[in-house]
Amino acid sequence: MKYNNKQLTIENINFRSLVQKYGTPAYCYSYSKLKENINNFKQNFKSFSPLICFSVKSNTNVNIIKE
Repeated sequence: MKYNNKQLTIENINFRSLVQKYGTPAYCYSYSKLKENINNFKQNFKSFSPLICFSVKSNTNVNIIKE
């Protein structure tokens, strides 16, 4: 999330338009940021051959879990 021209955006999408379309409360996820974080983790811990698992209890969004 960042401000562009005093407007809050997530991946260059105006947050206000998301709220108008989907209502509140709303959860917004950045797929590119999630992928970046996972890749950084893998790179930094590759010598340990980590098995990366995600807690379904902490996030039940199927689209994120299946990635």
